[in-house]
Amino acid sequence: MNLFNKILKDNESLFLNEIFLDPSFTPPKIEHREPENEFIATCIKPLFQKRTGKNLFIYGQPGIGKTLATRLVLKELKEKSDITPIYINCWENNTTHKIAIETCHILNYKFTHNKTTSQLIEKIISILNKNPPVIVLDECDKIKTTEDSILYPLLEKIYKKSIILITNELFFLSSLDQRIKSRLIPSQLEFKSYSLQETENILKNRIKYAFQQNILDEDSFNLILQKTFSLKDIRTGLFLLKEAAEIAESKAKRQISIEDAQQAIEKLKEFKIKNSLNLEQTEKEILELIKQNPEKTTKELFEAYTNQTSYATFSRKIENLQKNKQISKSKKQGKNVFSYGTLNQ
Repeated sequence: MNLFNKILKDNESLFLNEIFLDPSFTPPKIEHREPENEFIATCIKPLFQKRTGKNLFIYGQPGIGKTLATRLVLKELKEKSDITPIYINCWENNTTHKIAIETCHILNYKFTHNKTTSQLIEKIISILNKNPPVIVLDECDKIKTTEDSILYPLLEKIYKKSIILITNELFFLSSLDQRIKSRLIPSQLEFKSYSLQETENILKNRIKYAFQQNILDEDSFNLILQKTFSLKDIRTGLFLLKEAAEIAESKAKRQISIEDAQQAIEKLKEFKIKNSLNLEQTEKEILELIKQNPEKTTKELFEAYTNQTSYATFSRKIENLQKNKQISKSKKQGKNVFSYGTLNQ
């Protein structure tokens, strides 16, 4: 059948090191985020002087470097001090108990079996009061609303610390219990979208390390660049670069053509749909509801939603889906209505 005739040999791969196209990879330097890095470090610096640090609320659109910049600061912190860095992804650990378990793992405390959440938190606090921590709760808006009590003991019982909250959603602070807000009192740091020139610099730097030389022509790169910039999401650009190279390799080509880049963009819809699998359950249900009830207003969709939630929460979930480009909003007879189908735009 000759299924494997059109294939590049090991030494002909277009990739030099594809890890540089992985969205979770932290490069040695985060371009165009130096002021943000400095601001994060400033909030932590009092810990070096045996004082409590400042708490920080970081927000901005997805895919613009919030997590990468913060993790780079934590990496340098670990290398240059005995301050304890703790990074928790709250999308993966979205309850108090899961956060407590993950924190124990980071602290190398192994005796978690059969312990209650309260017992784990008490142990965490006793460890962290011996060595001041920087605690980062990334995607903090994904913590279940009935479970945000993890913040209260961290704020109340750890003597010296910096707590950093990262989210796409500015509303998260207003959703917190007043007892938590009065203790948190964070500085705020907005990550703004990259300019076209900054987006170009970032993608070119990743290309330099990810690919062999001269495999991507200017037209192909510009097509990917423009798509990335239009969506304001660097992760999209990394996906397109990797996908275009894999498409070219599947054809045993030694360069990425504009046709390969166009095919990668066509696959962007599939990439976004896969990402939608990571949505929390309520957002999945609302997304399915919009698929089945196109061109309905928020109120009409809420009335059709059978699971119990407040209208305010339902509206925020609608906004999340729109910001993440899972749905689109348009005007119909003077009303804002929603449809499923902006994934490939």
